[in-house]
Amino acid sequence: MEGIVVGFYLVMVSILPNGNVNGEVIDYFTDPLECVYNGNWEEENAPFGVGFVCLEDVVDASEIK
Repeated sequence: MEGIVVGFYLVMVSILPNGNVNGEVIDYFTDPLECVYNGNWEEENAPFGVGFVCLEDVVDASEIK
């Protein structure tokens, strides 16, 4: 797939003791560094067992007309 990155989602993820994985998008960024900086701040202030990651918002290049 050829794609274009149009932004970044900051996602909060936790794994529960029963093995379930919960995720929630908490913010959207156009600048990847802003996403990472905010994710690091969230990580420092979050309880144990909760992680943060930035995921690309990709648009398939073949769908752009």
